[in-house]
Amino acid sequence: MDPLSRLACALVALTFSAAAAAHDEPRPRLLAVSGEGEVAAAPDRADVSFSAEASEKSLADAERAVTEATAKLLKLCESLGIPKSQVRSAQLNVNPQYDGSVISSRPRIVGYFVSRQMDVDLRDLAKLGKLLQGAVETGANRVSGVNFGSTRKDEHQRAALALAAQDAKANAEVLAKAMGVKLGRLHTLSASESGGMPLMQMRHESKMQMTSDQAAQTYQAGEMKFQASVTAEYDLP
Repeated sequence: MDPLSRLACALVALTFSAAAAAHDEPRPRLLAVSGEGEVAAAPDRADVSFSAEASEKSLADAERAVTEATAKLLKLCESLGIPKSQVRSAQLNVNPQYDGSVISSRPRIVGYFVSRQMDVDLRDLAKLGKLLQGAVETGANRVSGVNFGSTRKDEHQRAALALAAQDAKANAEVLAKAMGVKLGRLHTLSASESGGMPLMQMRHESKMQMTSDQAAQTYQAGEMKFQASVTAEYDLP
């Protein structure tokens, strides 16, 4: 047998020996458990979206009405002590309105619909009622959403994660004791997070037909739930 053939046979034998050794090696004994954690917290902030809209025959009149309403909304936010950095005002959105009764390659414009959205990042929920009430009184004719949140979201989520890890460890200890085995070192660990949304939100997509008192009473923040899950594997010596 030539040298190359002998080398090839040796490599094949070495490969089979390694595979056999790996096959003969006992698999580790593992105990797999899971744990859940949840933290409930009250929201401490809200994203509020307003819109001022006007439909007029004249573009100038429609723009003027929306601009005046937006200015009043900005002044309202200032009077409530809301920092300018927490108020965002979009550009005017202009849509021509056409005469739909006449079919033509060049339809006739009969008016203009102008709108402008303003978003407020409110960090003091005690002012939410006054903000909604004042918005109705100053010309905001649409509230597109009030979404509650938390400035401590990361803190609450980590707390839920810690509870999930503790729950998984406790489950492992209970199972090991019940089976009469010793719990070894942690072998693998994985985690996932969810939640952070309040159970109740205010959503009002249609044009506001409520009175100022109703506007101050149509929201309920509810409670936020931060959840985490942990899966762990422990060695069983």
